[in-house]
Amino acid sequence: MSAPPRVPPVPAVLRLVQTMVLGRWRATGEELYREVSELVEAQPGKEIIVSGAGEGETSEWLAAKTGASITGVDPSEERIERAEARARELKSPLPLSYQQAALDDLPHESNVFDAALAEPLLSSAADAARAVAELARVTKPLCPVVLLQLTWSSELSESAREMLIERLGLRPHLLIEWKQMMREAGLVEIQVQDWTEAGAKAAAESDDEPGLTWQQKVQIAGRAWRQLGWKAARGAVARERALLKELTRERVLGFQLLKAVKWPHARQES
Repeated sequence: MSAPPRVPPVPAVLRLVQTMVLGRWRATGEELYREVSELVEAQPGKEIIVSGAGEGETSEWLAAKTGASITGVDPSEERIERAEARARELKSPLPLSYQQAALDDLPHESNVFDAALAEPLLSSAADAARAVAELARVTKPLCPVVLLQLTWSSELSESAREMLIERLGLRPHLLIEWKQMMREAGLVEIQVQDWTEAGAKAAAESDDEPGLTWQQKVQIAGRAWRQLGWKAARGAVARERALLKELTRERVLGFQLLKAVKWPHARQES
């Protein structure tokens, strides 16, 4: 049986999948955020950069709960606008700012931040290894760098991985690949925490079923029809719904917290 025709997702569906997948770990409550704040040693007077800040949830929490000065960077103008809108709605101003920039070419001098955090959207960068190296570059020597990243946790065919990458808008990597990127960026003392089970538990406890609005269904069918014709459009919505359902049930992705320290001199970890 031939594989179904592949049509890139409409932007609304891409955002829905990102929210659904990344929301599993946000749904664990403040436990993950507290762990991150301890690892980056967030406190008043500290300058922390958040790469792949998205709509600002993590950046806002860190600024509000720890008093650290947070700089959130994201390549998407739309996400930056939503993050800034969230910040404007706060009752009290926070030590928080946002910048739109490529994550693999950060607009900062070297050795200026006291700590760095990379959210999963870092892997949307054209060159993830360079994005990790950039994060290390702007961090002061002997200061912490933390990655929150998706990893492949089960065997998937190449075609299934590519379809998932299309829907997520970012490219997960194997855990060993993330660790190698950190080593090549001059980071040492790498520690790993596996938060996959926390995300699976949050998904199991959630009563929300992934669904498509009628506008999204029209967009999906319309894009399939324009690219592949009416025959493809007839099954496009059903395929998207099946993919969303699979993502909520299968542990195709893991979620890892990696913490390391920037070494003053380039060094290859044994």
